[in-house]
Amino acid sequence: MSLRLPWSRNPLKINDITSSLKKVWGTQESEARCKLATAYRLTHFFGWDDLIYGHLTLKVPGTQHILINPFGLHYNEVTASSLVKIDLAGNVIDKGTSNFSFQRTGYVIHSAIHESRSDLNALMHIHSRAGVGVACSVDKMVPMCQHSVFIEPVSYHPFRGIVTQESEKIELAENFLAPSKCLLMKNHGLLTGGATIEEAFSRMYNFHTVCQAYVDAGYTHRPVPPEKILSEDIIEMSVKAAASMDGEDFGMMDFAALARQLDSAGYETGYAHP
Repeated sequence: MSLRLPWSRNPLKINDITSSLKKVWGTQESEARCKLATAYRLTHFFGWDDLIYGHLTLKVPGTQHILINPFGLHYNEVTASSLVKIDLAGNVIDKGTSNFSFQRTGYVIHSAIHESRSDLNALMHIHSRAGVGVACSVDKMVPMCQHSVFIEPVSYHPFRGIVTQESEKIELAENFLAPSKCLLMKNHGLLTGGATIEEAFSRMYNFHTVCQAYVDAGYTHRPVPPEKILSEDIIEMSVKAAASMDGEDFGMMDFAALARQLDSAGYETGYAHP
């Protein structure tokens, strides 16, 4: 799946942080805001968004605060300054520049994982069509294409209705343990995490692509044939090969390339890419 940007005479720029706001937030938070807002726009342009629903979050460096989208803005409207900053108890620390607050469902899901997984500074949760299709029909995913290498091991969480109760945070945390960075939320959607938003985005790209492969190959209504499942040896060898190529910078080059496309189209990401 490739990024296809529609032509726009006046694209809404992503980095709308003024000099006065940068003094308040500092360089690190301002950069984090630009990265997360860029990820929201990319999620829209890849067609993974679901009206105003779903959430991407990123920890503010050096704090236990997270940035989340204002609930009411479309992903194509999210900017760096509009992001809401909250703590893990759900208190608003900074409401950003929009007139919207955050959605409780997003807070419950994301705070549960940010609290329990110190290795995951960034989270993405989407309701893409292929992702929801697999979440509704596949009990357990098996590695069946090259993209599977980048999502194993996959974790699973059952559907308990629309998430609003903090009591569900315990089960969410229990069902998404390290080293897994991909969670299939049954009858709901996909969730990925990473040390960086770049990693979380890259893993989501691969997770969604595997789900699309399931749909395209007809494996949402019949099992993957045993001969089509990649062996554990191949998976292990491929994971090591991928790690040697990316190291600790998983997804960085991919994300930077996409940010350059946005910048070329006039979206002014503020992303410090090569």
